[in-house]
Amino acid sequence: MEEYEVGVALNAEEFTRRMHQLVPISGQLGIVATSLAKSGEAVVRLPYLADLVRPGGSISGPAVMALIDVAIFAGINGHFGWTPMAMTANLNTTFLKPPKLEDLIGCAKPLRLGRRLAFFEVHVYSSSDQGSVVAHGTGSYALPQ
Repeated sequence: MEEYEVGVALNAEEFTRRMHQLVPISGQLGIVATSLAKSGEAVVRLPYLADLVRPGGSISGPAVMALIDVAIFAGINGHFGWTPMAMTANLNTTFLKPPKLEDLIGCAKPLRLGRRLAFFEVHVYSSSDQGSVVAHGTGSYALPQ
């Protein structure tokens, strides 16, 4: 794995490339960041894959949770610059309704960006209906010192 300078500002494409290298399952799922902001807001996309469908015709919970986790990590990297050692400390997911069998969009918004912990909220939408939240996530990341 390539070594990168910590704290360097990233765009969504570079974050995605590094994320797939750092955590290969994110690449296997096809998760990509579409926007990162210095404010900590980020948008990520999970492409529809038939392998992610669970009985009953919905996208599986673990795939949705992976999207939420990557959205938070994208937000952290948008705000702080490249921070590979930031680690998930807590992740809560509420599934509000079954998503459509299509790409999912995760929109991360920071609630608090501290020195040791960062707290985020993520809304997940079906790509064709971004007015209706299908899952809500909250999480915190431990930040490296």
